Amino acid sequence: MNYETLDKIVDSYRDELIENIRKWISIPSVQGEPAGENAPFGKEVRRMLDMALEDGRRFGFEVRDVDGYAGDISYGEGPQTLGMLAHLDVVPLGDGWTHDPLGGEIENGRLYGRGTTDDKGPALCALYAMRAVKEAGFALKDGVRLILGCDEETGMSDMRHYASKLKMPDYGFSPDAEFPVINIEKGGVNMRLSKVTGGENGARLPVHSLYAGERPNVVPAEATAVVGLNGLTVDALNAKLAEIEKKHEKFRLSAAPEGEGRAKITATGKNAHAAMPEGGVNAAGMLLIALKELGAGADSTHAAIAMLADAVGMEYTGQSLGIACADELSGALTCNLGILRYDGNELSALLDIRYPICGNEELMLGQAAKRVAPAGMSVCCASSHTPLHVPADSKIVKGLLKVYHEVTGLPAYTIAIGGGTYSRMMPNTVAFGVCFPGDMDVCHIADEYIDVEKMMLGVKIFAHAIVELAGH
Repeated sequence: MNYETLDKIVDSYRDELIENIRKWISIPSVQGEPAGENAPFGKEVRRMLDMALEDGRRFGFEVRDVDGYAGDISYGEGPQTLGMLAHLDVVPLGDGWTHDPLGGEIENGRLYGRGTTDDKGPALCALYAMRAVKEAGFALKDGVRLILGCDEETGMSDMRHYASKLKMPDYGFSPDAEFPVINIEKGGVNMRLSKVTGGENGARLPVHSLYAGERPNVVPAEATAVVGLNGLTVDALNAKLAEIEKKHEKFRLSAAPEGEGRAKITATGKNAHAAMPEGGVNAAGMLLIALKELGAGADSTHAAIAMLADAVGMEYTGQSLGIACADELSGALTCNLGILRYDGNELSALLDIRYPICGNEELMLGQAAKRVAPAGMSVCCASSHTPLHVPADSKIVKGLLKVYHEVTGLPAYTIAIGGGTYSRMMPNTVAFGVCFPGDMDVCHIADEYIDVEKMMLGVKIFAHAIVELAGH
């Protein structure tokens, strides 16, 4: 059996694969409250896992459900196992869509929907690649296992649970990023800056609440503040906001009556993945800057707002916070203000920081604490992980680079990213596909899509990779 036959089999799946992606993305598998036994991440995630495992069973593979945390789909046996790690959970749908986020509409060769690229589409590409290799009759020396997790977007507790129950595969890849091969993933720290302010008594423009963001790994596109007017009219407040807009590029600010002598200020930005925050416009930072310039908040609150505006704001390099760093191998640190909250008593900001190999977590926490201490703010680490680096001369990296070049004819090379994938949860594992060089990163934003032609090419690359790595 040759690769030409394998590619023809993949091509025959086109219409079916499109319909299957539509079926998968119709389920809004955003993490929810536990919903009984074997549904630790909510009923929609549970429903998505059931659908995926049923598809694996339908294709003739062995499937397992690991307590609702994850599932796997297996083909063949051998002394070692090739693993492909993908996830079924998605970030919240968000605002700003021009296509139905659950509809799977196709326009200009692009299939739109939440999860098409991150990560239901790539998961299905890996599943259909397994099916093609099986149908083509290639002999394999190692087993192949597709692991489908349910908590990648909110902490990867799924893979830790899976590894506590079952032996992880020996090597493999995660189709949750881009081609050619990602052998370096930056380290990550979720850093929380906070202060108990003691209320708004005596404030000229009191701040009653702040709200922005749902996940630290998304650049927030909207941020709101409820403020007391103290005799100021909403029209006068809007005039002040218009003056602030003129001073800053990309600022969009507005105020509307909230009742009881209050107004709601809304800052509007643009979503982006926290690994590439430069592609978005951070509404939380925008709101902080506006409130600082308005002089909003009681003395203690205003000091914290001004500090966050100055030390973080809309900046994504960490420079003003004192944590910027970079190296030639893995690039520069990125910093995203992902969540902002104030309830009239405690102000908090959660930062998603991706740092290069040269970075030091303790040093960053210390530098940040030193920077915000004058405003009476505290700093703590909410979660963290160290960088991942699989050497470029390793067997897995060389094998995947070979396959990518042979299938596409394009140059093959290794790259570093700020995003975090399941690769760090398994030995000898890298991120591999499904986006191609030059593609716009559409993860976590409105109108997420997958290019249908490139999707089919991705299936072929994965099928060839299975044969190259696990085949005789």
